[in-house]
Amino acid sequence: MKRFPPALRIGLIVFVFFLPLLSGVLGKIAKSHAWFGDYRAVACGAQKVIDGGALYDLNLKCEAMEGTTAVYVYLPVVAEAFASVIRLIGQDGLIWLYGALYVLSLAVLLGGAYFSPPLQSGGGGAQRRRGLTDTDTPSVFAASGIESTSPAVAGEEKLHPTLLDKIPFAAFLTGSAVVWGNIAVLCHAAVLASALFAKRYPWLFAAVVALCGVIKPVFLTYLLVLLFIDLPLWKRLGWSAVAAIAGLAPTLLFAAEGSALSQSWRATLSGFVYTTTPGESFYGWLGLFGLRGDSVGANLGWLVFAGLMGLSGLAIAEGLKFDTRARIWLGLSLGVLTIPRLMSQDVFLIGVGLAYIALYSPSLIATSKPLSVLKDRGRTILTVICVFCLIGGAAELGDFTTRISTLLLSLYVLALGALTFAQCRDAILTALLLRKSARVPD
Repeated sequence: MKRFPPALRIGLIVFVFFLPLLSGVLGKIAKSHAWFGDYRAVACGAQKVIDGGALYDLNLKCEAMEGTTAVYVYLPVVAEAFASVIRLIGQDGLIWLYGALYVLSLAVLLGGAYFSPPLQSGGGGAQRRRGLTDTDTPSVFAASGIESTSPAVAGEEKLHPTLLDKIPFAAFLTGSAVVWGNIAVLCHAAVLASALFAKRYPWLFAAVVALCGVIKPVFLTYLLVLLFIDLPLWKRLGWSAVAAIAGLAPTLLFAAEGSALSQSWRATLSGFVYTTTPGESFYGWLGLFGLRGDSVGANLGWLVFAGLMGLSGLAIAEGLKFDTRARIWLGLSLGVLTIPRLMSQDVFLIGVGLAYIALYSPSLIATSKPLSVLKDRGRTILTVICVFCLIGGAAELGDFTTRISTLLLSLYVLALGALTFAQCRDAILTALLLRKSARVPD
């Protein structure tokens, strides 16, 4: 590949990692019934509200909405909100409005996660002037002759991932993330847009996450952004608690009311979510061992896992002295990884925060060869995991390799979190307990 110009080589790498997404979309172009199947489930649910039909049905069907790929599993209030829009502009108007918001959301997610303008310059020459080496350039890029422009160790210049640091995570995207039209895409885009202002307007981010939590309570994992942001600890915990209560209360109240509608919802949720589509993260890991995610033990296990991920991220953010942007992306990426039922439309923001960890971790001290590899070769480790996911998808083993890949990414975070806390415990506790108005660089 060294015979090709650098721009072409970068383009080929981008193409390879985006191939699962591109091939999936191209494969659906000739199949009009395959588009927006998840959207139709919500639109059909809204129509059931208008017509007085059964909202929760594993065989959900509405006239003129063939191709629905899912059942309605959200709270009645979501269907009622869509029904209100339908009464104003009709089903045809709703699809055009939703489609416009959906395309905008995809642009926000793809642009923000992969193609946002670089925040630092310098390239390989700048690295050499600072005495930095290229020892952790992922092999897939080294073989192509492309230098990474991100420094390998922490210095005076703020560290930010480049395109080559972020693009491997596109391997987790599939055509389903685009063609199904799932409402989750709108939620993720809203979370990303509001997260950029989370330090200045934490109430705005908390409100957006709470609203998304009403739609899908699992999205409350994004509150890790507030936990990691460089604000006094009481503000982090306060806003997180308010958002968690506001986002979770409607679901808890509806589940506890014991009505026929509530019981129907619980039965539909159990059948569709925990049995048919457990996802690619915690519930999916349990599925590899033949376990279901709707047991008390499974829920307690997830709470332990989510707590450890939160503590690991907090240790990394404080111990490695992340700037504000890095903290936000760390919270977004760990928020994705801790979603217990991770679906294809939920992985847009999975990678950037992990790339930040790999950039900052070389500042740690290694006391053994394995720890040295862990802290210094983070970019290589992450790239290998992404390539494993890419190959598994191409070999039609994605049901297994994607779950294994998300597990490996989580173990990477937990290991770095433990190492960071072991070495920077005093600094972490001091930063958390004594921070008042000290400003961390944006």
